[in-house]
Amino acid sequence: MKKTWLLFSLVFPSVAWAQSDKIETTLDQFPAADAEHLRSALTELNKSGESGILELAAGLNQPGDHSRAEYALWSYSAYVAKGNHPADRLRSSQAYQKALKASKDPDAQAFLITQLQLVGKDEAVPTLATYLSDERLADPAARALVSINTPAAQKAIASALPASKGAAQLAVLEAAGKMRIQTAQPLFLKWAKSPDLNVRKLALYGLANLGFPSAQPLLLAQASKVHYEYDPSEATNAYLLWLKRAGENPKQTGAEKNVLELIKSSKGQTRLAAEQIVLEKANKAVFTAFVERVSKSDYSAADKFHLLKQAMEKASTTEQKRVVLKELAQVDYPAALYLASTFLETKELQKTAATTVAELSLDLPELCTFKDRELISKTFPYISSTLQEELRKHLSIMPELYGLKEEEKKEGFKTLFDGSNLEQWTGNKQDYIIEEGNLVIRPSGKGQGNLYTKDEYADFVFRFDFQLTPGANNGLGVRAPLEGDAAYTGMELQILDNDAFEYKNLQPYQYHGSVYGIIPAKREAMKPVGEWNSEEVTLKGTRVKVVLNGVTILDGDTAEATKEGTPDHKEHPGLKRTSGHIGFLGHGSVVKFRNMRVKEL
Repeated sequence: MKKTWLLFSLVFPSVAWAQSDKIETTLDQFPAADAEHLRSALTELNKSGESGILELAAGLNQPGDHSRAEYALWSYSAYVAKGNHPADRLRSSQAYQKALKASKDPDAQAFLITQLQLVGKDEAVPTLATYLSDERLADPAARALVSINTPAAQKAIASALPASKGAAQLAVLEAAGKMRIQTAQPLFLKWAKSPDLNVRKLALYGLANLGFPSAQPLLLAQASKVHYEYDPSEATNAYLLWLKRAGENPKQTGAEKNVLELIKSSKGQTRLAAEQIVLEKANKAVFTAFVERVSKSDYSAADKFHLLKQAMEKASTTEQKRVVLKELAQVDYPAALYLASTFLETKELQKTAATTVAELSLDLPELCTFKDRELISKTFPYISSTLQEELRKHLSIMPELYGLKEEEKKEGFKTLFDGSNLEQWTGNKQDYIIEEGNLVIRPSGKGQGNLYTKDEYADFVFRFDFQLTPGANNGLGVRAPLEGDAAYTGMELQILDNDAFEYKNLQPYQYHGSVYGIIPAKREAMKPVGEWNSEEVTLKGTRVKVVLNGVTILDGDTAEATKEGTPDHKEHPGLKRTSGHIGFLGHGSVVKFRNMRVKEL
């Protein structure tokens, strides 16, 4: 196509658009098959110069599928915007502006503005400014100016703000807040009381992002009005942002006091966010006070740990790290022990880290894996003789993961899994695998498939530990055959994350510990997801008893429960079986097991 046709089509966009052979050939290379082909296609497009870009842009005004042209222009804009193509960038910016002014199609205009957001600089500001009052195009134009963010771009936003209305007002107001335009503060203050929720929210954000002292009373009042919790105007978030910005200004005093007052007045996520603001700008004295305050607070163990972990990441001196390690010893949370253990090889911190690991291991008896025992053993050279003696006693009574306690040996228990092989098991050994001495199901495909003991059992006591992942679902099959659905051909005792959202509407006989479809278990005694639970199942005749972490959650009789029919109104022929296999029943979730042992009755 000749240039005369190109200009004609731009001036009279209703005329049918025809692509030149050269541009059509270039378009055929998009989308590119790989990086090499993409570079080749972009090189060809670049060779076409301004006329090539204008020709592609002109096509956006015509009906039809523009995906290839848009993809090509997006790719080219990203290419020239990298910073090492200044002449190409300027040429593309000028071409997009020409195409934008010639276009009458709002969708094409919006697309071209997004390209200026990528490649435009000060030369594009006057063109973009003309769209700041347009209800439809103000948003992409404002975003482009925010991306440019030079004094000229800021001036364009500031000039458009006072007279802006409707959707255009929201776009320009948001841009002014993001660009932290100081002259906009009077309008922020005015519109922060607007009855329009969206205007009020953006005005509060703009005030907060400036961080001026004069805005504090208004922002505090708005946040306290909603009790420092979330509301649609996001007043609490705005006040938190103001506290952060105020703390960044070394000349502004009182910000730290404001944050500490918020910590006392708020709760939940707001309180935690305020703590993080304190930590961001903490000097030596503030750092120590922060760590001590968090340790003595009423935060959950998990929240305390995460705040102290952030403090450890912030710590810049050995002494600060030592302060955090000492306070971690008071946080009964498994991850706290593992964080402390990472400093056992740091010479200056070995003694403090070892003491923390030792004390936490005494407070967290569920940490008894091979890894835990190894960490405990590493502490002995660095801890006091008194603590050494306590640890020796602790290790002597620590549960044997793959062996039997002396009393269990006397009672007649036998181990079903030693952490090294699955010789006593049969079934799905593709998804049930051994990791770090644990039996883990990592589902592939649909995650179905069961793992059973090779031997059959009639009346027995079965003990095992399990660790759930969020939303986990598994089952313990008892007196089950090797074929069919064990929930019906045998019996299934649920293994389930009871608190997962997706299980909120289950029947009572479907929650953890229940005899599936028959006898409901109590919903209690389960430890948080990620921690190890211990369970004991006793099956004698038609009697079933389940003890979870020392609490009896089920004690019932299947014959009694079904004398009027099965509660789930389904056939359960397995209830009549007198013996069968014990098995773990996969339902597509990752679950870990260990310490399996059984005693026949």
